Amino acid sequence: MDDFLGKTYVLYDSENFEDYLVYLGLSYIARKVAIRLNQSHILTKNEDGTYTFQFLSTMANSSVTFNPGEEFEEVKADGVKVKALIIFEGNKMIHTQTADDGKVSRHEREFFVDKMIVITTADGLDKTVKRYYKVEQQ
Repeated sequence: MDDFLGKTYVLYDSENFEDYLVYLGLSYIARKVAIRLNQSHILTKNEDGTYTFQFLSTMANSSVTFNPGEEFEEVKADGVKVKALIIFEGNKMIHTQTADDGKVSRHEREFFVDKMIVITTADGLDKTVKRYYKVEQQ
């Protein structure tokens, strides 16, 4: 994953994202705001060996710090607490979130030199969500 650290990945396209927001139970207005966010992601490695994954947007910022393979409590951007687990497999970061209501979401982020593709699936969601990011040139 070292090749992808510190890069800013900027969202430029999505498929079925609103369906996922409906699945999560977000209101109409919250969904419309979320869809229009100009979102960026940055993965960094900290001195203590942990990683931080940042979610940046014009409305709100959040981040998670984690040890790969160790479960942790995550507070998502919408304020919902979930149990989370992040593992690395090659150039993929697989992020599983389990909510108190039992809903499980899986975000598979595949990193490339110039882009990142996120594929989200969830138990009970009949569609696959795809989000496309490009590396912001520094």
